[in-house]
Amino acid sequence: MNKNYFMILEQIQVLCTNIKNYFNISYDKARKMLYNSKLYNALEDEETKMWYYSSYDLFKMFLEEKETGSYTVYGG
Repeated sequence: MNKNYFMILEQIQVLCTNIKNYFNISYDKARKMLYNSKLYNALEDEETKMWYYSSYDLFKMFLEEKETGSYTVYGG
């Protein structure tokens, strides 16, 4: 198993927790919201190396995508 896999999993867990807390929803609903996002597709793609971004930046991108339909890559 690729070591990046664990980094991706960690980012997904943090994002789901942030989404859960921000929207005051269950972890399961937060996970579904994330899994249905463009950001998740980029995060899952090892070519993009999105897992290197901070949890804060990824969450900001997620919220922007939720509001506008796309996200801007911040930080890095």
